[in-house]
Amino acid sequence: MARFDPVSLEIMWSRLINITEEMWTTTLRTAVSTIIASANDFGCEVLDAEGRSIAHAYRSMPVFNMTMPNVTKEILKKYPATTMRPGDVFLTNDPWMCAGHLPDIAVVTPVFFQGKVVGFAGNIANTSDIGGSLDAKNVRDSYEEGIFFPMCKLYDQGEPNELVFDMFRWNVRAPDMVLTDLEAQVAANASGCERVVAFLEEYGLLNLDELSAAIRERSGEAMRAAIAEMADGEYTNEVFTDGMGTPLKIAVKLRVEGDGILVDYTGSSPQIDHGGINCTMIYSLGHTLYTLACLLTPEIPVNEGCFEPIRVTAPEGSIINCTFPASVGSRVNTGWYIHGAIFQALSAVLPDRVQAGNGLMSILQTYGVEADGSVFNAHFFCGGGRGATSGGDGAGQNMFPSSASNVPIEVFELNSPVLINAKEFIQDSAGPGKFRGSPGERISISRLPGHPHALQIYLHPHRLSFAADGAFGGKPGTKTVVALNGETLSDANSPMELGYVTLNDDTDVLTVEFPSGAGMFDPSARDAGQVAEDLRNGIISSNEAD
Repeated sequence: MARFDPVSLEIMWSRLINITEEMWTTTLRTAVSTIIASANDFGCEVLDAEGRSIAHAYRSMPVFNMTMPNVTKEILKKYPATTMRPGDVFLTNDPWMCAGHLPDIAVVTPVFFQGKVVGFAGNIANTSDIGGSLDAKNVRDSYEEGIFFPMCKLYDQGEPNELVFDMFRWNVRAPDMVLTDLEAQVAANASGCERVVAFLEEYGLLNLDELSAAIRERSGEAMRAAIAEMADGEYTNEVFTDGMGTPLKIAVKLRVEGDGILVDYTGSSPQIDHGGINCTMIYSLGHTLYTLACLLTPEIPVNEGCFEPIRVTAPEGSIINCTFPASVGSRVNTGWYIHGAIFQALSAVLPDRVQAGNGLMSILQTYGVEADGSVFNAHFFCGGGRGATSGGDGAGQNMFPSSASNVPIEVFELNSPVLINAKEFIQDSAGPGKFRGSPGERISISRLPGHPHALQIYLHPHRLSFAADGAFGGKPGTKTVVALNGETLSDANSPMELGYVTLNDDTDVLTVEFPSGAGMFDPSARDAGQVAEDLRNGIISSNEAD
């Protein structure tokens, strides 16, 4: 610590973050799929020689930042640093090691300096396809969800592992798209390695060890100080998810003692045998740590030091800690509710930091063959309304707890034979409160006129049964509604059974109403000027204003 004064440490820390930002931009500009190049479902990180995270790109997917250290440490167990060679690149999509489901592929590249491994550049990205069933709601186990890559070398001393590349070529849809995105990850890591070496040379460092220790120690101290400000005690809560027609429970207990926290998910529902909504422990850990970072140290760039004072446990065989080969492809339909469970549990002790319930993001996907025989495979990410906070209204159609982006309708239309008839806010949907949630939005989709085939749109939406919860007297948001040609396919008593909708001709119309965010504090306390502004903007009707 002595060789890094506060100013120098801040500058060097920022330089490492800038390296990850360059990695992130390289991935974005090189990838071709909508899920990476438009939805930004990926993350980039720099780690030290022990696989401990030091810095990540600001726009990286939060749960990827939390899980990348685990992947890298597992790689080191199988491939010790002394056996690695320049040009080696490692790959895995193991959901129990990586990021919770098979489409998330981790690519890890060692950084060599003066003949030794001094760190790693890591990249996790959600591939556009990993094989398996497109109907994610009806899979029965991991075997139906796609190809499973155990930890392996993608490149061996610069030479491609053709078996791995062939596995992609023969098992995924639109393999050119998938492999181009994969090479984008490799290119981003190469950029990161080059920049880390230049960084070490510039500052006269032999490795990242001391700098990593300084960064992690500073972050750990900040987290311990934040925890110590909380009153000791146990804080509990339960939230419910749609499940697969039968609600499932996430139970959480946070035990705060001194400058440490134990998070316990005992009491959560057992894992289920279909539907892909089980969470692996590493994925649940990622969402738990990210939520606590948002609440306790939002001003500290996340790295491994932030989480040394936090322990997380969950019963094996539960929806929070499922066992192989449970299906996990739609794990967001459980994992994205973890932050709400923790926010509500800590609302009494951190009332000025929590937020009301979120509408949550949903994903639509199209896959098929164009008239000319070419394959299309496109994802459409659409954020629900975000919940209000103690300081203001919910922030737009936000993806929290994801960092993904809304996919522009023009991009979705360009990459698949669809026609977006409307994308609009739903009036009177915003969760009422002194501070209101962000409204939900309605999307109307048809098949592109002239497309010669039936079009299937795959979806596994959130909040069919449970709207986002209000906080401190605020009212809940709205639920998701899915309708085909005006006929509702989902409601509170009969959630969708299929994970897709078929548009057979040009007159068929799929309408999805994405859920809104919840409000905070008593709605009667909302400022009259804000009510008038809501009315002018069409967020509420005159009836709602009264």
